[in-house]
Amino acid sequence: MLFFWASISGQLLESIDNAMNSSLSRILSHKIHKNILPLYRNKEASVRLPLHISTLISPLKDKVGILIRIVDYTSLVKREKQIRVNESLLNIERNYFKKASDLSVSLESFIASLIDDISWNVSSISIKFSFLKEGEGFRYPKDNNSAVLKRCEKLIQHKEFEGDSLVEMVESLGNEYKTNLFLVDFSDRNIKGVAEFAKNSEHILDVSFSKTITKIRDLISSLIEWKMSFKKLSYMASHDELTGLFSRSFLMKKFDGYKREMDVEGLKASGVGLSLFFVDLNKFKEINDQFGHQFGDKVLIKISQRIKSCLSEDDSAFRIGGDEFLVIRKEATPGDYIETLKSKISSPFLCDSDVISISASIGHACYPNDGHNLDELIHLADKEMYSEK
Repeated sequence: MLFFWASISGQLLESIDNAMNSSLSRILSHKIHKNILPLYRNKEASVRLPLHISTLISPLKDKVGILIRIVDYTSLVKREKQIRVNESLLNIERNYFKKASDLSVSLESFIASLIDDISWNVSSISIKFSFLKEGEGFRYPKDNNSAVLKRCEKLIQHKEFEGDSLVEMVESLGNEYKTNLFLVDFSDRNIKGVAEFAKNSEHILDVSFSKTITKIRDLISSLIEWKMSFKKLSYMASHDELTGLFSRSFLMKKFDGYKREMDVEGLKASGVGLSLFFVDLNKFKEINDQFGHQFGDKVLIKISQRIKSCLSEDDSAFRIGGDEFLVIRKEATPGDYIETLKSKISSPFLCDSDVISISASIGHACYPNDGHNLDELIHLADKEMYSEK
């Protein structure tokens, strides 16, 4: 009760009354939110799901009572959350299309980083993923011990099911384990992925769970496919299709890389250089003429394998012509390497049902002692090779 010993204006009394009514409104709103709201979509659900509701309570002037206005904005919140999820997935797609071109990032690291980002941006969904390539692969997370994924891996590895039957079997396992399980196919039929999705919270109903995991599955599939395609295209651009050695088109880039390494490591100043070995097979045309080009290709593959067996970790081998090869080594002098190559190449081997023995002529040039550019070094090594013939 307020007592005033002096006369006061009606405006002041009205202000005090409004302030009291405002406080009352706040108290009532708090009580309603705490004790009455949230309302529930389904009272029989084991986990109750609060609606997104606001209340506004206003005392009625000149009357006994209050006006309670309840606004349900659940659908607006749901739509807003779905928009944010979609935007996050779109940004991930843009970023990882760019990251796919980074050849220094392995496929395993690429997939782990991708799923990490998706899980972070859609935190209400947990993802377990198994990637299998030619029967071998890896899981994400690394400590993933999902029993259903292990069963899927066995199905794929043992090739018990293929095509539509494999898809149906994976879906059947998902139903058996009561989980959301998807087979992820790629253009290379020897590569498979299996994704398992689960809700971290029932509040995932604030977005469309089924639509969201479908988008995530398609995103994972397309980005991994792009990474593999880019790696394959890069490999094709830098390697000889028949032998798997580096191609002539990649020779300049590789040579420049060697020179940069030498400058950084200070090897050139210490007298260490690069040795180039020009390898030409003797009388290879006679093999093609006698047995045919398909047989000749098999011989080239075998010779390439023998050249590879003579390489150390820092060496590189190239096929630069029909029966011409080039080897680059980090050393200033050839030493016994030419004889090692010759011996390895000329050792007889079985091709189909025929025993083949073919020799090679080899020339050598050294950077920087014999020349400072690749064309000059190749010319010198080629000249030395022909003088040996």
